[in-house]
Amino acid sequence: MSKKKSSEDHAIRELGEFLAILESRIAALADTAEVLERHGEHPPRFADYSRTRTLTSECLAFSIVIERRVEMVPEDRRAKAKDRFDRATIAIWSTLLDCSLKFLRAIAEEEHLPLGSREVFLHEIKTLYDAYNTLTLDRYANKVEEETLKKRAAAERILNEIIDRAPMLLDLGSQASGLDKNKRT
Repeated sequence: MSKKKSSEDHAIRELGEFLAILESRIAALADTAEVLERHGEHPPRFADYSRTRTLTSECLAFSIVIERRVEMVPEDRRAKAKDRFDRATIAIWSTLLDCSLKFLRAIAEEEHLPLGSREVFLHEIKTLYDAYNTLTLDRYANKVEEETLKKRAAAERILNEIIDRAPMLLDLGSQASGLDKNKRT
């Protein structure tokens, strides 16, 4: 076996191991989605949300490393790895979409929003936007499951509503007024 072939085989094995690790982290992320579901009188805690964000960051960062590795696989051996990576990417964004929708739903059901809710809200709107954009890429067109397509449609409705009501929801009107006052002085 040539040195090049041996090196390629090692890279493909390592890539397979990385993908397996990523898939297990995605499964852990999916488990946190269940924790974010409101259970009766008990809304999700910020610690649950924080754990979800940490796992999200790990998955997204590791997927950057893996994507680079996939691109380094020789063209004639890349299709299988690329398909597996695409499915993992869809799983990440589908799970993030699910987590964001659940958390936003839980926040919306609260009579009084906890401290820091505005920042969480803004972050989750960005996550919905990114998930929607990622899951609508042509690259994933025939790979996204029906349930995720329904959630993507829900995200689109929420985003459209937020975009229509952004100044009121995000309190941009009062901030803009404050900026205008500062300009006059």
